[in-house]
Amino acid sequence: MRIVATKGIAIMATFLMAVFLAIGCATTKKITGDITGGGKALKKKIAFLPTVNKTGYGGKDFQKFARAHLNTFLKRFCDDLIIMDSEKARSLLKEIPRLASGQIDNLALAKLGRALGFNAVLEESLSEISFVEDQRGAWGFKDTCVLVQISVYVRAYDIETGAVLFDEVFHNEVVLSEGESEEKNETSEYDKWIADRVLAKITPEISKRICYHLDNERWKGYVTYVSENTFTISAGKDVGLAVGDVLEVFGTGEPIEGQAGQFYLVSGSKIGEIRITRVHRNRTEAIGILGSDLQKSSCVKLKR
Repeated sequence: MRIVATKGIAIMATFLMAVFLAIGCATTKKITGDITGGGKALKKKIAFLPTVNKTGYGGKDFQKFARAHLNTFLKRFCDDLIIMDSEKARSLLKEIPRLASGQIDNLALAKLGRALGFNAVLEESLSEISFVEDQRGAWGFKDTCVLVQISVYVRAYDIETGAVLFDEVFHNEVVLSEGESEEKNETSEYDKWIADRVLAKITPEISKRICYHLDNERWKGYVTYVSENTFTISAGKDVGLAVGDVLEVFGTGEPIEGQAGQFYLVSGSKIGEIRITRVHRNRTEAIGILGSDLQKSSCVKLKR
C-alpha cells in the first residue's frame, strides 16, 4: 500500500512539472504569487525616448525599423508590460530637455512619467554597425564570408527616483550568404533585408533583458490630483487596478544631488493608505483611509 502511494506521489509530481513547463513562466509566476501570498500582479507601463541612430546606416528608416522590432519582441516576451507608444506620449518625450552635459533632465522625465503613469522610460541607441570579412568553417576548409556586426545601447530610467535602473550594451552578428555578400560588395547603400536580419538576431536578447530587469521592479503609481480626501492616480484598468484595492502611500524625502547637475528623488516611509472607489481606463479615484497629509506622497504601491 505504501509503495502504491509513493508511486502515486511521484506520478503526480511529474504531472505537475509537465503542466508548469507547458503553461509557461507567466502563469507559473501567477501561481507562485498566489501560493506565497504575493497578491495580484499589476502591469507596468513603459515608454521610449526617441531611438538614436549613431551608426550613420539607414538613417530614420533604420531607427523606425529598430523600434518596431523592439515593440514586437517586448509584447511577445513581457506579458506584464504595457508599451505606451501613442503620438501624444512620443511628442511629449521628444520635448524632454537635456542638461549642459548632454544627459537627459531626469527630474523633467520623472515629472512627465508620473503624470502619464509610467513605471520606467527607456532609451535605445543604435551605437555601431559594421561589415567585416572573416574566415569561417572547419580548418583547411575555411571560406571567406561577410559578417554584419551590430551594437545596441539600452538605458532605463526609474520614474520613482529618476535614477538609472539598468544600462547595458548588446552585441551580435549575422553571417551573409555568398549571394548577399556579393550584392553587398556591389553597393554600400542601406539594405532593409540585411537590417531586418541583424535586428531580428539581437532584439530578442534585448527584450528578454528588459523583461528580466523590469519584472523585478514593484508596480508604483502616482497621485496627480487631490481634492479634499479624494486622490486621482495616473493608472487604472489598464494596469489591473480595481475598486476596493488598497494602496500604500509613501512620503517624499529630500532630493539627492548627483553629478553633472542631476537630482534624484527619494521616497520616504509609509504615511498612510487609500482605497480605490472608482476605476477608469487609465486613471483611478481613491479616498484616504489611514494617515494624514497624504497629498505629500511620492508614490503609491498596492498593499500586499
